[in-house]
Amino acid sequence: MGSSKKNACLCEIGFFAISIFAVFVSGARADDEISSAKKAGYSLFNPVPDAQLRDFSTDRPGKSHSSKTVDAGHFQIESDFIIYTRDTGGNDRPSTRAYSIGTPIFKFGVTNSIDVEVATAFYNYLSQSGGGSPPLVAKGFGDTAVGAKINVFGNDSGNQSLAVLPFVKLPTAASGIGNGYAEYMLNAPYTIDAKPWSLTLEPNFGILRNSTNADYRENYGFIANLNRSFLSNKLTAAIEVAADFSSESGAEPKVSIDPSLQYLLTRDLQIDVGIYIGANRATPKYIAYTGVSYRY
Repeated sequence: MGSSKKNACLCEIGFFAISIFAVFVSGARADDEISSAKKAGYSLFNPVPDAQLRDFSTDRPGKSHSSKTVDAGHFQIESDFIIYTRDTGGNDRPSTRAYSIGTPIFKFGVTNSIDVEVATAFYNYLSQSGGGSPPLVAKGFGDTAVGAKINVFGNDSGNQSLAVLPFVKLPTAASGIGNGYAEYMLNAPYTIDAKPWSLTLEPNFGILRNSTNADYRENYGFIANLNRSFLSNKLTAAIEVAADFSSESGAEPKVSIDPSLQYLLTRDLQIDVGIYIGANRATPKYIAYTGVSYRY
């Protein structure tokens, strides 16, 4: 089959898949528009009453994101207490030991379907050696990411929800911690909620620096998160698979398996713990973390 026929076939398959998806979600979107219309008058300066707040929903633990936004006029903080990274490296990769303390994401509900978000890392420590590179020890403030979450449908009703998250990473990190350049990311989490189970599928795209920091390259990723709630929905266990593919020549994909637990202490306070386990040689051996989320 020639390349033009292959492309035509792929386009037809893609169009068919999009058509089926559109039919599947159209009913959920119509129901949500009715529910969301009742809260349309609320804003950053006219907060949603506590009695109308949607269930507490966070972008942690794990790498996937919630497809629901923070209610208008409310504030949410989600932060790691500590992240610890260990990677034994190899002949062509340095051995790495790193940790970060205090990595908050600040979220502000602006409208019923949009929140704005700012993320940073207050203190980072990085130590690398071997792999054909000179030893490196660096510490200090991290980069800052600024963006938004825009819910497309499913914020207030139904068992399906979709959002898009455009972000830009600003080079605010100390020397040796960051690469000194802006980078750009776009995620699109889609969630099917069939209590007590929930499934999130999240494609993502990034324009990032390459391994030598000489130019930009494209990055394509996909995350699948399956979780189940226990104990009257207070405890949630999740297993996640995340894969990243770089357009850089010779770059290996990075794949991790990410189990986690989260516990809802109150309606607006959650703690969590988890670990990212590298599933191939190109991925760090493990990254362990624990954190907290609070809504005001």
